[in-house]
Amino acid sequence: MEQMLNQDNRDESEILLERARILAKPLEKEEKMGEGVEVLSFMLNGERYCVSMEYVREVTQLRHLTSLPGTPDFILGIISIRGRVISVTDLRVFFDLPRKGLSDYNKIIVLSGEGMEFAVLADQVDGVSWQNLSHLTPPPDTIRGIGKEFLIGVFPGPLILINSRVILTHPKLIVDRSRDKER
Repeated sequence: MEQMLNQDNRDESEILLERARILAKPLEKEEKMGEGVEVLSFMLNGERYCVSMEYVREVTQLRHLTSLPGTPDFILGIISIRGRVISVTDLRVFFDLPRKGLSDYNKIIVLSGEGMEFAVLADQVDGVSWQNLSHLTPPPDTIRGIGKEFLIGVFPGPLILINSRVILTHPKLIVDRSRDKER
């Protein structure tokens, strides 16, 4: 009888050990959630937008904004972050959405890539999440103001995915200093 109990305990221990080995194996991201993208979501005028984390350098408070005369309306000004001077773009104005004043709660998202770096204003930053690309739908025709070239699509929620690469390379946001030499 005692031998049977030891056998049962050993079998149970082996079973538990095998379960632990299986559970300890990390799942591949694609296996776990399907093919997807890690995004930073934020609020603009009461709507949720997101950008791929691939292009996000950092998120910080909007502090010590210096306005620049002679710049387009969508350029709020410049800030200094650890010695780097970075321009701040108001996507609401750039996307022709209703304007809203600045507050102490505004954050900036520093985007970097394609040889460019600048910050975009956010009313609020929600956080980072993994979004399954199979749930992404094309941008609807009802989205006002925003050119479709700036959007990749919409996740359920809704969560509007901005095309960061297009924003970073858009001619309106690139300062061409070669023109200064021609003058």
